Amino acid sequence: MAHRVLELTLVSASNLPSVNLFSGMQVYAVASVYGDPRTRQRTLTDRDGETEPAWNHTVWFAVSPTAAAAGRAYLHVLLRTERYFAGSFGFGDRDVGEVFIPVADLLAGACATGGGTPWRCASYPVRKAQSSRHRGALSIAYRLGPVVAPPLLPSEPDCQAVMPPCRPARRNFNWNGRFELGLGSELLGAGFAGTAAYRSR
Repeated sequence: MAHRVLELTLVSASNLPSVNLFSGMQVYAVASVYGDPRTRQRTLTDRDGETEPAWNHTVWFAVSPTAAAAGRAYLHVLLRTERYFAGSFGFGDRDVGEVFIPVADLLAGACATGGGTPWRCASYPVRKAQSSRHRGALSIAYRLGPVVAPPLLPSEPDCQAVMPPCRPARRNFNWNGRFELGLGSELLGAGFAGTAAYRSR
């Protein structure tokens, strides 16, 4: 299937809600093609930015070649924070918010001839996980590679080019000798010398 390589840099987030009660936030991002957990890619954790984390971390995805083909496909970016007491008390990391980026938006400015694009910047609102409330923003940079066509299947070989013709090889038969014809004890004819030749194609 034809596709483009999307090079996506998760630059930073701003004005995030503080969801840790007993410690500062240490935020990281997990990006994926929405609905496909096999595509998950994680940034490093920003341990100093708290509600204003910065990563400048680049991930790569294979996406549809055009906006029309992308349809309703989305990239999903989940922002999470590590928790200091997670190991001691059995708590896991906590969700801060999530971002849905329509793939068609990223493909909208792509060259119709299938070439790559320069770097572009964009910002998307962060909403509370599983909610419609917005709080904060995610800044990204991205560019698209050229359209990559699927490899062509090998064509059928030309049998005549790789196999000899299906007919026997020529054979030559030559005979040169003497034979005599006889009946009973009497010889009907004297010796006869002749030559025979046989050739088949």
